[in-house]
Amino acid sequence: MTDIMFMMQEYPVRVLCPFLAAWLFALLLGRPMIPFLHRLKFNQTEREEGLESHKKKTGTPTMGGIIFIIPAAAVALVYAVVSAASSDTAEATALVAVLIPTIGFGVVGFADDYLKVIRHHNLGLKVWQKFALEFVVTAVFFFYISFATDISLSEMIIPFSGGRVLNLGVLAVPALIFITLATTNGTNLTDGVDALCASVTIPVALFFVISAMMTAKPAAPAAAAMAGALLGYLFYNYHPAKVFMGDTGSLAIGGFVIGMSYALGMPLFIPVVGLIYAAEVVSVILQVSYFKATKGKRIFRMAPLHHHYEKGGWSEAKVTGVFTAVTLIMCLAALAGIGL
Repeated sequence: MTDIMFMMQEYPVRVLCPFLAAWLFALLLGRPMIPFLHRLKFNQTEREEGLESHKKKTGTPTMGGIIFIIPAAAVALVYAVVSAASSDTAEATALVAVLIPTIGFGVVGFADDYLKVIRHHNLGLKVWQKFALEFVVTAVFFFYISFATDISLSEMIIPFSGGRVLNLGVLAVPALIFITLATTNGTNLTDGVDALCASVTIPVALFFVISAMMTAKPAAPAAAAMAGALLGYLFYNYHPAKVFMGDTGSLAIGGFVIGMSYALGMPLFIPVVGLIYAAEVVSVILQVSYFKATKGKRIFRMAPLHHHYEKGGWSEAKVTGVFTAVTLIMCLAALAGIGL
């Protein structure tokens, strides 16, 4: 309890300052970045088989994830350096642990986006190439966690269990690989409607902020910085979007969720707070499997799930609003399920 009270007393410095700094940085960075991406002709190419209403988006700058990745990473890095200088090794190493998958998967996404841009096609890295690069990032994350931090890869808080912990033992590494692939695919698929992925992720980031404060664990500044940076990015990404985050941003978000969840010992909370990410992945798996099994029949009007609702007449703003509201409710439920 003493630790929690101490963390709450530090609230302005640990949470509000990184949030506001990253928010302002993203707002300022977006203004020159969007024309810069235009000049480089880093523009979106929509799928031919996609929604008709989305085809008018062709030509909108992509790789806009840079607008929130740079501020979030820069602010978190500053806090890591300050923590290291003040001998707070636990927080310094935890912040770096969050930055590794965030930046690493962002780089993988950037490579994917870049190939799409130069080819003027919506296909970038081959599946095996993307998986190979993601595996490399996951391996770096694994070794850093294992040898440079006190963070456990095997011990995870069980949601709604009263605070009980699951110890995976030898299954920790396979679990890390599965959780990484599932989460990054989920955030990647969620990026398909203006402002959707960013809007859904802000409550998730704030959940991690509050969870870190409640459990007296480090890395709260990284989550606060990501929430602030995404809020600044939304100024340019709300409908009709002036820029898209691309795989650069959506994969970085997946890396952030993975990094924060492990830093707090909460990977099992990802399906709860990331219900929308999970639903997007499951909708694609079900659609493809059913289509192949029935030789052409479909469960959804179109997958991923947000397109199903668009096909049903929902506007992009309604999809974003409803999905964000669902995420907010799940995050509140997850806070109650920490069980301290």
